[in-house]
Order: sequence, then structure tokens, then C-alpha cells
Amino acid sequence: MALATRERILEAAGATLSRNPNASLDQIAVEARVGRATVFRHFESRAGLLKALASRAIDETDRATRLAAADARTATDALRLITQAVVGAGESFRFLDSAAELYDEPEIVEAYQRQMSELADLVGAAKREGFIRPDLPTAWVVASIDGLIWAACRAVGDGELGVVQAQDLVWETIASGLSAEGAREDRHADQA
Repeated sequence: MALATRERILEAAGATLSRNPNASLDQIAVEARVGRATVFRHFESRAGLLKALASRAIDETDRATRLAAADARTATDALRLITQAVVGAGESFRFLDSAAELYDEPEIVEAYQRQMSELADLVGAAKREGFIRPDLPTAWVVASIDGLIWAACRAVGDGELGVVQAQDLVWETIASGLSAEGAREDRHADQA
């Protein structure tokens, strides 16, 4: 029962904070259909709740990327499947966009850096396969993909795009802007 209540609070917190980053614990408690005291029994403070929510989002993102990568035959395929999976899981971490206080939490920062390092490794493999342009710095490609994912998640959360549309747009942008093929197409268009 306690675990179910904790999960309900985390679900409510994610949804509430995605809509209103300044939501109070009272508002989160109402959304979770529990009393404020119950929230405090599970999480000693708003900061504790945010940290737990961030840890949960990291776990969900890691799980989604592992599952997506398991079906990939190439690094390029893995990159496509993983970006789609992360955009699909965007509601679980969208609240982080406005939770700047978590950027000072060592374990959150460490997990994010690990995820970016894993993405950099994947980008390197996609470069070796010839998909990502070799002249682009890996850090630039990683930052670009990360930015596209955040933009897609915001657009989905704001109701501007559906999840599938956002997934497709992220991949189309990567394929046309960062890929070796996209660069060749641009050069041919300039020469025409």
C-alpha cells in the first residue's frame, strides 16, 4: 500500500509540475488524492520529492533506451530507436526543464553526464558507420540531439505535437542536419 501511495504521489507530482513548475506540495497532494501529511511522510520536503522524481525519470529513461537499443542492428538504428524512445518517455522527465535546483544534486548531475556519455559513444559509432558527418564535433552532435529531444518533449507537453509526430521530427532533423547523407543532399541542391 505504501509503495502504491508513493508511486501515486510521484505520478501526480510529475503531471502537476509539468503543467505548473511552481506547484505547491498541497497542489500535488490534491492531484494524488492524498493529504499533505502523507506527501511529507513519503518525502521530507519539496526538494526530496523532486529528487525522487528525477531519480525515477532517470531510471525510466535508462530502461527505455536499453529496451530500444536491444532491437537495433546498427548504431544508426540504435540512435533512431533511442531518440524515439526518449521522446516517448518525455512526460516522465519534462518537469526537469524547470527544476533548476536539481542541477546541483551530484547524483542527478552524474546520471545526466553518464547518459550524455552513452549518447556520445553511440554518436561515435554512427560516425564510424558513415551516418553522422565525421567533420561535426561529437559534443556538438550530442548537444544538438539533446536539445531536439527537449524541444520535442516541450512541444508534446504543450499540445503542439503528438508523440509520434515529435519522434518523427526529431529523427528527420537529425537525418537531414547531422547525417553525411543530409550534407550530400545540401551540396547537390546548392550546385543545382
